Amino acid sequence: MTNEPAARALADLCITVLNDPSPDLFLSHLSMQTLNSLDCRGAILGIVQREGFLDLCGAYGFDEALVDPYSRMPLWTPMPITDAVRSGEVTIFLKASELQKKYPHLSDPGLDEDTCTVSLPIKYRNTVIGALGITTKKAPHKDFEKESFAEGLMALTGLYIRNLLNKKAITEREVTADSKSLTPRQKQIIELFDEELTTDQMADRLRYSASTIKQDIIKIYGVFGVNNRQAVVKLAKKAGIV
Repeated sequence: MTNEPAARALADLCITVLNDPSPDLFLSHLSMQTLNSLDCRGAILGIVQREGFLDLCGAYGFDEALVDPYSRMPLWTPMPITDAVRSGEVTIFLKASELQKKYPHLSDPGLDEDTCTVSLPIKYRNTVIGALGITTKKAPHKDFEKESFAEGLMALTGLYIRNLLNKKAITEREVTADSKSLTPRQKQIIELFDEELTTDQMADRLRYSASTIKQDIIKIYGVFGVNNRQAVVKLAKKAGIV
């Protein structure tokens, strides 16, 4: 990648970060636009939200069956992306066989032999806050991690992660404040969401009419700013409501 295309790619990524996309859209843009010269086929983004763990917050180009088991990984789990967080160093495997040799438990990473795997630690103010994993069909240049393009890529990804964490923190504070308006019955309904009961089943359990329960669910969705029960439960647990 020459200096001019690299500068354009980073400028374009900077605009994308400022537009505050979802993690999946961010990785989609990064794969198809920013890393187009490497023929990038997939990307995953992990964030250290809880000490000792790496949470995958987004993925592009990978089968869900390969990604889902690693949605939350202890940092001591031997994986390219967790090793990048622990060591703070970029790792590059030029072939799938090289990756499997280092990590034999990844017997089926879903990669062709000529696929290159790169894991980059993402820092913010000299602290590792996550990691970016990419797979490409073209190998990066020698000393890729020392080039200004790679440094810019990691810096902008670090800014994106920091913005994402700040946004989540604000959302959680707002949910905690708004949740004070929930009635005891509505809190019971949230707990029943975790049991995957139907509205009629919840009405029978709580001895209220189904229409009353439906109105309560609408109120709950409004408080949490989501429109599905699983998202409510997740946010409610973070806010300490259930």
